[in-house]
Amino acid sequence: MLVILFLFTLAILLLCFYSSFFKGRFFCRQSAILDVPIEVISEDLSNLTNWKSWLPWLLYDKDLDVFYEYHSSGVRTVLPSCLVWRGHLTKESHLSLQPARSGTHYFHSILEAPAFFPNDVHFNIDLSKQNEHTLITIQITGDLPFFKRWMGKDYKVRASKDAELALLELLAYLAKYNPTSAREHSTPSFEWLGQNKLQNLDAVTRPFVVSDQPMSQKMHQGFHDLIIELGPENPPAGPCFALYKKADIVHHYFSGRLGVPVQNVIPCVLCPERIVLRGKYLQLRYIGSYQNLSLAWHVLHNYRRLNKLKHHKRAYGVEIFEVGTGQTDNAKDYVTLVSLPIK
Repeated sequence: MLVILFLFTLAILLLCFYSSFFKGRFFCRQSAILDVPIEVISEDLSNLTNWKSWLPWLLYDKDLDVFYEYHSSGVRTVLPSCLVWRGHLTKESHLSLQPARSGTHYFHSILEAPAFFPNDVHFNIDLSKQNEHTLITIQITGDLPFFKRWMGKDYKVRASKDAELALLELLAYLAKYNPTSAREHSTPSFEWLGQNKLQNLDAVTRPFVVSDQPMSQKMHQGFHDLIIELGPENPPAGPCFALYKKADIVHHYFSGRLGVPVQNVIPCVLCPERIVLRGKYLQLRYIGSYQNLSLAWHVLHNYRRLNKLKHHKRAYGVEIFEVGTGQTDNAKDYVTLVSLPIK
């Protein structure tokens, strides 16, 4: 009897601790300024048929069935109130635009996307005038089921990356109203490559750790130092690459190795090694600046979850910089092959 009472009391205490420590609510916000009049943006966003051009949750299925629903008030309105899409991976999802007062520049919608979030989330867009520009703020707020509260930090990161990607897609879409803005904003491009094996590499490498500086700055310096040490007699035999041992987006901590493939024609102070990449990798090709490269990993992890694949955490994540600073001066044209190890 005492044992049962003890276990019951312990269970109550654990539930109380769990309930107080894991709140189960996540919130994120992303903002940017666009040189397009607020009235033009507001009119465009008022039509839900335009949203399918930039919503990030529509990226994952090649063939989507997209249709619209209208308010059931007896009179068919001109503009739809709900965007619905169905796909093999994303199943059926809904985004319902809630009614707003006339003349307001605020759009409140409820997203029901069970492939991405266990409960409905609030997806809001707020527009405010900044002189001749428009400040666009995207906000995602959601609650988790009780026994999924321990995953709150993970869902917050996912939602933050979804909001970041949605904002980039929206800015690129709205830039059609201003040629100058169109040159500044471009949509990140993702090309699915499926599951593949990676070839072994003969390369020189050096360790890297990033914690208190931009990733691109650390990599640029690391690759520069490697190529300088190789000397002009040993030109790279292929695109540079990065092997990630640990990647913590929340705390901005990354560690691994930077590598330059070589033929080792002329001996140098660096010793080439054979990099053996075993197992299968889920791959995509990302076109865009290194500043948004973390979004490629976010999209790839979402794609892994949708396909019910497991991340092989003990294997290296791989980035191969197929087109980078040495091939083009436009960061929007950088091409990176992103490979995620899977079991």
